[in-house]
Order: sequence, then structure tokens, then C-alpha cells
Amino acid sequence: MPEVAEAHLGGLEAVRIAGESHAHRGRTRGQRLGERIRTTAAAYAGLFTDLGIPDADQRTAAADSLAALRAWAPSQHEEVLGIAEGARLDPVDLGLTLARTEILTLAEAAPGECSLVAHQGQGPSVSAQTWDWYARFTDCWHLHRVEPLAGEVAHAGFTEYGMPGKIGLNAAGIGVHLNILRHRDDRAGGVPVHSVLARVLSEATSVEDGIDLIRSAPTTSSSVLTLSSADRVAMVEVAPGRVVVLEQDGWVLHTNHFLAEAQQDGAMLLEPGSNTHERLDYLEEATGAGGTPEVADDLLPLMCSPLQDGGVALLPDPAVPEAERLATLVTVRMDPALKRVRVSPGVPQYAQEVVVTYHL
Repeated sequence: MPEVAEAHLGGLEAVRIAGESHAHRGRTRGQRLGERIRTTAAAYAGLFTDLGIPDADQRTAAADSLAALRAWAPSQHEEVLGIAEGARLDPVDLGLTLARTEILTLAEAAPGECSLVAHQGQGPSVSAQTWDWYARFTDCWHLHRVEPLAGEVAHAGFTEYGMPGKIGLNAAGIGVHLNILRHRDDRAGGVPVHSVLARVLSEATSVEDGIDLIRSAPTTSSSVLTLSSADRVAMVEVAPGRVVVLEQDGWVLHTNHFLAEAQQDGAMLLEPGSNTHERLDYLEEATGAGGTPEVADDLLPLMCSPLQDGGVALLPDPAVPEAERLATLVTVRMDPALKRVRVSPGVPQYAQEVVVTYHL
């Protein structure tokens, strides 16, 4: 692997999380991962400060999102409190991580973008995405398999330290991806989108179940959650007070701007210099010449934009101040029909060199 690609590859940690109740499962996570959970919460506090969000506003927003979570998903709220207890962390400090997307709405601009490629029809559905984020968070994510409680299904994938779930696939063959979006109505204080992801992974046994769960959540920040099953892919664009589902046969692509016509009034870029349109153009051109993928790994070549371009595949730019550098931290792909999710650190060009595979 070229030296330049090693700059943002951290060590991999994979854990299995189980418990006798939501609170117990949370405490187990917190006790096992406590130091990294505390480090990640402190890193988010530092990021928000760098972005001009006062400490008091950060904590108020985190507390408000925890209260919204308690009203929407009491059992997950119990699990989050268990995580905080196990990690010896104030719940509001943990809320800085869990509600980080909602707190970012308080910043003037919020860089950190992702690219998604999926395909449905003429064979089983497959999907893949890059997770691009600040390179300073290279060591703030991990792999996990979460064992179910009554009424749940097991799920696996990757998450940030302190979050019950993020991007992954469950034992019912339902996968979920996430791309952040921005809208003028975004505000802090709603149910964390990462809590929505965790609940979809724990409870959904169909794409329709996932859509219903997303619609039920009083979120206040914008995202697109892409749900997949063996034979279906649905992009669920969420803005405050509005949820729009986009579906089409063949290639399904998303970056970091709203695609639905009904979401255009108030739609914004994450930052003025966002390359979201250029990345979508790249993916449209790459998939236009592609055949039908048989497995999710077939999507990797489509995501390998030239590393020097800073596009779909993103390396840290040494010309940018260290605290502001962005990078592709994770490349993930899912085969719902096979109940298989594969996770690799870094850009898709090197995804086959280090792979963790979960079979559910």
C-alpha cells in the first residue's frame, strides 16, 4: 500500500456486544470501550468548538436530543444511559457523540461527505459506500456485532465509539447506509439520526419497516438513509418535517445533496465548496459503463476515483491544516441476500487488503 494511503488507516477493533437488558447491554459496551468512548466524546467537543459552537450550546443540544430519544425510543435511551454509566461518562458528554449530526446544524458549515452506490433488479440488491469524515476521527470508530434482545434482530457493521449502531446489516437481511444532507430548516435537539440507524438495524425485518421507523422519528437534521433488502433499495431523504422515499430500478446513487424534487425548497450544500455534484457525476459516468453487479465487491472499482482528485475516494490533504483534513475513513459494502456485510478501513482502492466480514 503506498505510504500516502497509510496516513489515515488506524488500528481495527471488533467487539461482540450482548446483554440481558438494554441497560445491561449498554453498560457492557461502555465498560469494554470506555476509554475510546471518552476520547471520542472529547474529540467531538473539540470539533464543535473549532466550528464556533459554544460549549453551553453543545451541551444544551445534546441534552435536548437525549430527551427526544427518551420519548421516541425509551429502551434505546436506557441503553445509552448504560453506555454512559459503563464508560464513566456524563450522559450529556456521551450525547455530544450520539447527537453529533444534530449539533453540527449549529455550525455555519459542516464538511464531511459520503458517496453511495447501490443496484437493484436483475439479481440480488447490493450496495456500498464510503464514509468520509475528519481524519482526526481515524481512531474513533470500530466494528461490532450486536446480539439481540427480545423483539430484536442481531446486526453488525461499524459505528463510532459510544453509538449503539451506525451503518450495517441485520440478520433479517436489512441494510442501512447514511449520507448527511443540509436544509435551511435544520436545527439541533431532535432524535439523533444515529439512534434512528440503530433502531432500524435492531428492529426492521423489511425495508417498509425501516421506512416506517424513520417516518416515526421526530428528527431535526437532514440525512438520506438508504435501506436495502435482497430485492429492494430505497433512499429515504429526511428533512425537518418531511420524509421522501426515492426508488428506481438499476443503479441507485447518492452523495450529499437532496435529489427529491419535493425537498428542493430550502435544500442547501453542506458547505459552499462541496463537491457533491461532481462526485455524483463521477458515479453516474462510472455506473453508466458498468454491467450488472453480482456481489457488493463488484461495486468497489466504481468508487475508485483518482486519489489526487479528492473525490469519492478521499485521502487527507497535507496542504490543509491538520485539524481540518478530511478522509475516507471506511469503505463498506453489503450483500443483503447473502446476509453479509464487509468493512475495510480507508479508501476503496485498498479495500481488499484489509477486510472484516460479518455473516448474519
